[in-house]
Amino acid sequence: MQSLPVLLATLVAVPVLAAPPVVSNIRAAQRAGTHLVDIYYDVADADGNSPLTVYVAVSANGGVNFNVPVFTLTGAVGPGVTLGSNQHIVWNAGTDWPGQFNNQCQVKIIADDGTAPPAPTGMVYIPAVLFQMGDTFSELADAMPVHGVSVSAFFMDKTDVTREMWIDVYNWALGHGYSFDNSGSYAGNNYPVQTVNWFDAVKWCNARSEKNGQTPCYYTDASQTTVYRTEQIAINNDCVKWTANGYRLPTETEWEKAARGGLGGHRFPWGDTISASQANYYSQPSSYAYDLGPAGQTYGQNGQNTSPVNNYAPNGYGLYDMAGNVWQWCWDWYNPTWYGQPAASADNPHGPPTAQSYRVLRGGSWDHDAYSARCASRFSYSPSYANYKFGFRCVRGF
Repeated sequence: MQSLPVLLATLVAVPVLAAPPVVSNIRAAQRAGTHLVDIYYDVADADGNSPLTVYVAVSANGGVNFNVPVFTLTGAVGPGVTLGSNQHIVWNAGTDWPGQFNNQCQVKIIADDGTAPPAPTGMVYIPAVLFQMGDTFSELADAMPVHGVSVSAFFMDKTDVTREMWIDVYNWALGHGYSFDNSGSYAGNNYPVQTVNWFDAVKWCNARSEKNGQTPCYYTDASQTTVYRTEQIAINNDCVKWTANGYRLPTETEWEKAARGGLGGHRFPWGDTISASQANYYSQPSSYAYDLGPAGQTYGQNGQNTSPVNNYAPNGYGLYDMAGNVWQWCWDWYNPTWYGQPAASADNPHGPPTAQSYRVLRGGSWDHDAYSARCASRFSYSPSYANYKFGFRCVRGF
């Protein structure tokens, strides 16, 4: 049996809201005669906040990206970790990364003390984490390879944008220089808005920001001087004021991080199977072993309706309908090979930097099956296309 080389350690600074926990003295090596890797570290916090949540990622290329699957961890990792020296994590590399030998490995550890500002009304705080993004079941060709990503903290709407939310901002926007391609459709006040395209969603985010006195995120070009309010403009990453405190669509990475609710490596926000009691989707248990059905059942008239936005239990972050109900527009251009590019594993990736044909949607819908409702499932469509299965929700910074 070949041995893994001693794992070098790297520490990455992650912006947080107060004095962050400090991780230091990281040591890692394979345990003799096994496929287990022992990782030790020290962690201190000037604020004295404890317990902590600890995240681990491993790079196989000297820290260029952290795309080694790391799920089988025990010890001082995850929630409930206390401050102290010689904290010990055991990683079962034989389970997560079988048959591999590499001399460029590096370990990255982030500790989060849960310090968070009060969330705006209707939103929840999503903490800064390291997480493994992508399909750990090798069922989705465009969601591989699995790769570790560091994402800064942000706020996210608890629910999809509802009819009530949409109309309030939409009517204000029409009187303040905005135009939209679609006026939206909906089943009721507490139901998600549907039939809006990507351009509608982006402009609505800006209008929501301006209506609330916040700095808009989207501009008509890279100079970031003219707020994007009208027409269909193929804005790119340079047109976004990422540090603004206004509302915007989540990046694809932010969306998946939030959808997982703090659970890593599962198909759905709550685990590896799905049933009609957990989400509004079109069940087909004969097609997928992880679909527990019953067959053909969705909310309402057998696949004819969306459901109220808080009809099902929330995930671990307090988010509703991150699986099913309506597809949710994300910021990113869609590229089926994006996950294999080094930039996809950079901190806070914003998706492909150059224009593609389609934008990403996530989460599945009431009229799509369990395959589409998985956390890692990627869907795409022309940003100009509005569909009665498409909706969105917003995120914002601090």
